[in-house]
Amino acid sequence: MLTALTALALAATVTNTETVHDVEPFGGHVVACTEGGLEVFTPAGRSVRVLTVEDGLPSHFCRALESTGDRLFVATDEGLVSLDTRFQVTPVMDVRWQALPAAEDASTPDYVSRLESLAAVLAPGATYTAFSPRFAGTAEGRLFELGTSRAWALPGPVRFLSDTRDGVDVGTSEGAFSIDSGGRLAAVGSVPTGPLSFTVTKHGVRIVGSHGDVRAWGASEEAASVPAGATVLNGDWVGTHASGVFLREAKGWRRVTPTGQLCGNHITALARHQGRLVVGTFDRGACWQRDDGRWQTVRTPALPSNQVLGITSDGQNLYVATTYGLGFHDGKTWTQVAYGGRNPVALGKLSVLGASRVLDGVALADGRGLSVVTPGSSPLSLVKRLPLPEGWSEHPSVAEGSGRFLWMGSEDRGLLRWDGERWQRFHDGRDLTDNWVTALSTDAQGRAIAGTCQDGFSYFDGAKWTRVRTASGLPSPAIVSTALVPGGALVGTLLGASYFDAGTGAVHALPRLADPRVYAVLPEGDSAFFGTEGGLSRSTWKPASTAVSQR
Repeated sequence: MLTALTALALAATVTNTETVHDVEPFGGHVVACTEGGLEVFTPAGRSVRVLTVEDGLPSHFCRALESTGDRLFVATDEGLVSLDTRFQVTPVMDVRWQALPAAEDASTPDYVSRLESLAAVLAPGATYTAFSPRFAGTAEGRLFELGTSRAWALPGPVRFLSDTRDGVDVGTSEGAFSIDSGGRLAAVGSVPTGPLSFTVTKHGVRIVGSHGDVRAWGASEEAASVPAGATVLNGDWVGTHASGVFLREAKGWRRVTPTGQLCGNHITALARHQGRLVVGTFDRGACWQRDDGRWQTVRTPALPSNQVLGITSDGQNLYVATTYGLGFHDGKTWTQVAYGGRNPVALGKLSVLGASRVLDGVALADGRGLSVVTPGSSPLSLVKRLPLPEGWSEHPSVAEGSGRFLWMGSEDRGLLRWDGERWQRFHDGRDLTDNWVTALSTDAQGRAIAGTCQDGFSYFDGAKWTRVRTASGLPSPAIVSTALVPGGALVGTLLGASYFDAGTGAVHALPRLADPRVYAVLPEGDSAFFGTEGGLSRSTWKPASTAVSQR
């Protein structure tokens, strides 16, 4: 039960604020709406704080800002809130909009009433990305005239809407268009290279290209230039897709978002290497935390791919498994190893599904088998190659090893285990809740926990399986990460994390993390790091009764 858990104790919620969707002056500061929360700057460009879910935000994924003077309204992926000038958060509406209607000169009560009226007329099911008084646009490239049945299909997500006397101007990620009163669609002039963003300034509408070139609506000549990847302009402030916020000064644009950040928010792997925490991400490479607290990032071409599937360390070498091969660091340099390229360790497919420290060395898993390499070697040397059983599965998904055991999961044939002498198969019905294995954790004692795509998880104590499809403490049966701990396991789902007590069979939901989608777990004593799609959290997990009994 939740009452049996210790209170959540986050040492820190760590996010990356380099993807910016909006920038708005408010309360004597400038607020950046980012995918790592709200970053607050002084007018001179000094970052003073980042507001996260710990401050009451529904999600770190901020999509839009709008100010009524005394309140700042914030649209996030998990709801709409407002902030006062002390940056205290108040819930407003449970909507998933990626845009907000213009406040213009509305008071706060009038603006809230406008939001409620808009929500009442919007069709459900769409992801709304732009509003005007008469129209709404979506991420699917649909434009709806409010209060009528008229709709249009456009190329790319709708980013901008402005009502005209006889129709509407529409900006999408791919172009600029006008629609007249008869519903006829026409392209407007030339536009920069997309994807495009749009900003209303005192000089009119500006179209911003991905390379930093800016043009006035309907013009063919470049009007100005801004930092590449700009997503929003607001006076002398610019937000970008992957480089944070810039402030225009006499000598040009200056980046004001702090450097040395976490490499990315969508975390897929966690490990320790020589005492340092190492983080792997879905599309922004890997990074490790330095002694000064800043993060050092490594991406392609040092890594074969920025999509990291697993990380391990043997104390000397760091191994990063990616979709395009293995990147390993010997303490001095990075080297790529991949099937079809430099491949001294007999990798059988391009993607390396995982890397694990085992009794014989370091096991590198791919879709056709496992290569065990000599720990600490540089260049890498092969100890042995262990092929998968003939005809087992064409779709291996995850792999992990520990001690003398090597495990491999698949999307259709359950699990395999190598015990040092032979392969053993585990399937649904008898052993597993389902054959589609999406997460795996093992230890040297022979324990394992396998999470599935939509049917919960199965726990192996070394002799028998315990299957858990649903439980009151399991937020979702869609399991995306697992980690064994003494007496049980931690389970990450698409709706939160849980602790499984193997002794009682109970599942305890853990309190809120940086994001409910938990893709990586690294236990360390009574606490653990949780890598989510919205950043990194550290939390205690051990039930209070267990902690008391061990004192």
